[in-house]
Amino acid sequence: MIKAFKFQIKTSDKVKQRIEETLDLCRELYNAALQKRRDAYKWKRKSISYIHQANQLPEITKDRKELKTVHSQVFQNVLKRLDEAFQGFFLRIERGQKAGFPRYKGKYRYNSFTYPGSGWSLAGDKLKLSKIGSMRVMFTSPIEGEIKTIAIKREIDFLYVVFTCELEKQEQVSQNEPLKVKAVDAGIEHFLTDENGKVVPNPQYYRRVEARIKFLQKQLSRCKPFSGHWRRIKKQLAKLHRRVANQRRDFLHKQANKLIDQADVIIYENLNISGMVKNHHLAKSISNVSWGMFFNMLDYKAENAGKITIDVCPNNTSQLCSNCKKKVPKGLSSRWHKCPYCSIVLHRDKNAARNILARGIEILLADGLAVIAPGGLTMVRSAKGEPENPLSKSRKQVAQTLG
Repeated sequence: MIKAFKFQIKTSDKVKQRIEETLDLCRELYNAALQKRRDAYKWKRKSISYIHQANQLPEITKDRKELKTVHSQVFQNVLKRLDEAFQGFFLRIERGQKAGFPRYKGKYRYNSFTYPGSGWSLAGDKLKLSKIGSMRVMFTSPIEGEIKTIAIKREIDFLYVVFTCELEKQEQVSQNEPLKVKAVDAGIEHFLTDENGKVVPNPQYYRRVEARIKFLQKQLSRCKPFSGHWRRIKKQLAKLHRRVANQRRDFLHKQANKLIDQADVIIYENLNISGMVKNHHLAKSISNVSWGMFFNMLDYKAENAGKITIDVCPNNTSQLCSNCKKKVPKGLSSRWHKCPYCSIVLHRDKNAARNILARGIEILLADGLAVIAPGGLTMVRSAKGEPENPLSKSRKQVAQTLG
């Protein structure tokens, strides 16, 4: 399993200047390599590969001495990043999605560079980078696993280091032990509601500062672009957005950790978030709760802890009665489920969580991952001797968050 650890770094002004120069040279190489790919296809109908461009790096560094101030593997990673951008472009075309051709990077639009293998050393809290210098890492948690790559990232006026580490796979739930199963329904009124009706309030960090953001946006629109006042207002806006993002990320991490500690199997809806945000009345609220980021955190934290996550089909989880399974249509404004068939009355989110729980248990039983025993649901072994995780069927690519 791959996991990233992000920490702030402190260093001298001289090293900060070297980092800024490295970012500028990386951005220049990225744009030049992109231009060459565009010209080759435009004039000769020829596609240039990563290998072809990487082989030209020694010749390029001979002609420009300032490029020798950057470690060779850093430049190789820049070209690799461009190659991945093109691969993503062609993949989106194959899938019929909006393609989004790779674009040139303007100043302050290229904010990180990576040492893929060598060129760095870490001793205690001192990190030394080849051709840049040493810096102090402000560790807030221990690093787990083996460090594979490190990246230096610029965020407004702060610098961070991101350690990408490889962790050993954790053992899953033991055989013949009762499973603690938990189902959650994600919403806007409440961030989460479980099958017992316990709710997690929606903190709405963006809404708290929305008026201030609107005010600064108006101030920015009245300034002359790239003037001194324009830059100051833009920096204030960026800091405000960063604070909201940090608050939201911290909240999501804590809620995911709580769920992992409380249950062995966590069941949630596989929501079509990209389609839901097309509703202009709810788009801002849906983006503010960040369901996608939360579910991704839940997936990789569960895998790291040896737990299981299951995403189920969300169709009619709020419309079906969790008691009698009859369909009871209701609009979004109806917050309570009142079944005319069995007379049960409960909050619609609690009703949905119970339906999500039932669908998740069906998947566990149908896939042979668990059986119903006198003590409740019990994990069983697969034919290969290891429990299979439904996550591997629905979410093969586990997204990592930096921080």
